[in-house]
Amino acid sequence: MQSIYDLFATDPKAEAGEGLVLDYGAFGRITIRRAGGANKAFARALETKLRPYRRQMQAGTLDEAVAEKLLAEVYAETVLLGWDGIRDRDGQDIAFTPSAAAKLLTDLPELFRDIQEQAQKAANFRAAELAETAKN
Repeated sequence: MQSIYDLFATDPKAEAGEGLVLDYGAFGRITIRRAGGANKAFARALETKLRPYRRQMQAGTLDEAVAEKLLAEVYAETVLLGWDGIRDRDGQDIAFTPSAAAKLLTDLPELFRDIQEQAQKAANFRAAELAETAKN
């Protein structure tokens, strides 16, 4: 019998700890935590990064490129855990570091949007879904 918990309960270990893997096939795999939920570091880092820009944000004058760069840094520091098989344009492996991750996210905005979408979906971190995926 299913319960409401099966639909909405998330796994705090996946949200803030070990994360989940986004598989991009031959292009590599990226392990992420949730952007929010049990990942409290995300909210703290976002607040810290944006604090100096609060007036600009309130006035609507914060440059979009600056905002994207700051958000990429927060994701690189608190959401992305690592990767495997990610290569540069020359086919060389890119070692995972927060600065390399922030650069990748700013260089490839469509990848960044996909990671944002996946990291914000509570469904990706639901305990029942993760248990089912682990069985397969």
